[in-house]
Amino acid sequence: VRARSGKNGIGKGKIGSKASDERIPVPPGTVVRELLTQKVAGELKIDGEELLVARGGRGGRGNEAFKTARYTAPKLAERGEPGASRWLGLELKLVADVGFLGKPNAGKSTLLAAASAARPKIANYPFTTIVPNLGVCDIGDEGAGIVLCDIPGLIEGASSGVGLGITFLRHIQRCKVILHVVDGTSEDPIGDFNTINAELKKYDTFLAEKPQVVVLNKIDVTEVKERQEELLAQLKEAAGHSRVLPISAATKDRVKELMGRLKKFGDAQPVVDLPEPPQVDFTQAELESDSDDFEIMSDPAYPGQWRVNGDYIEQVAKMTHWEYPEAIERFGRQLEALGIAGELQRRGATDGDLVMVDKFDFEFNPGMTNPYIPYDLLEKDLLYEEERSGGMLVEEPDEEWRPYRSGGFLDDDSGELMGFNELDDWDSLDDVEELSAFEYEDDDDIWQA
Repeated sequence: VRARSGKNGIGKGKIGSKASDERIPVPPGTVVRELLTQKVAGELKIDGEELLVARGGRGGRGNEAFKTARYTAPKLAERGEPGASRWLGLELKLVADVGFLGKPNAGKSTLLAAASAARPKIANYPFTTIVPNLGVCDIGDEGAGIVLCDIPGLIEGASSGVGLGITFLRHIQRCKVILHVVDGTSEDPIGDFNTINAELKKYDTFLAEKPQVVVLNKIDVTEVKERQEELLAQLKEAAGHSRVLPISAATKDRVKELMGRLKKFGDAQPVVDLPEPPQVDFTQAELESDSDDFEIMSDPAYPGQWRVNGDYIEQVAKMTHWEYPEAIERFGRQLEALGIAGELQRRGATDGDLVMVDKFDFEFNPGMTNPYIPYDLLEKDLLYEEERSGGMLVEEPDEEWRPYRSGGFLDDDSGELMGFNELDDWDSLDDVEELSAFEYEDDDDIWQA
């Protein structure tokens, strides 16, 4: 997605109009991350919430901004600041009231289909569910529905990446209540319950501390029906609470009662948000970063080459009009003011070394007026001189020394000359003590410089 650029300014101090913002609609529960570092920039939880992920650059200043009483028409302007450009990763965390948790083939999808109009895939083999499924259970009263989320089953070792469920646990991080479905036909239902809770604690302690409601499923099976009381007592002891209910998702036995209890229990729970994740700030512009935060790098394998890294100085280089000598002088003064030129000299940079800032390369000439002229502009000047000389640069011969040119002996003898003395040397009018007492002969010829 690329936002449009603003309009250019025109004469008489008129600025260009700003471009409109570019908005991308995403569903609630979307987490925005910086793709390279995977740092979280923010999360959009409710409808209408907005998050700034790429800030546009400010417009460059025209020459009127640099006008002074002395320089009424400066040949100096700025380019517009480049807007932010980055790759983002979007992660959707489903927002539900109740999240289903349990072993594969425990009957979670069957329960979702029995309690709502959702139609997830149901089959008699593990890992039938490979993607999260959402369903809405209508309790009957207006506004009394609850949102249910079914994720793939968890197995032992899930916190280390075994199975599928660990990948989708983030979808129940927003749930108020976790519904733990226990398969009554399992060889060890209590062991399954403890295994899931142990994997949950290894994955996320915040998720493991969420309140749970435990259901013993498949009580329609004779073997489970016979052991129902025993299993319920053991589950209450393992869970540490009495929120345990026997159901049959296949026959919908006590499913409606379960949904009603979940609704009341969920409404009584406080809204507890996730712990604040590591943040990265996308709202700060590069020119707002610390100007003293720069880094100078050099490689011993390439002597005489220096690279300057820093958000602030790189933006300044991008905004510099390299075609204008006054703008180049200003960039040089900025390097001096920021201490970059002094730091380069302290590290051993000498006259003629190559200095690189972002994509701009120039020679380092400390103390010069215009040291920061990129090579591409020097090449343009060379082509221009070639065109003026008919396509060939001819080196002009050195001028012959002549006495009356600058640098001749007349520059040293600046006084007025009057003639030769007895030693065949110049007599100057400045050497005469009393010029008014000097008497000229009629045939004297007086020379003056």
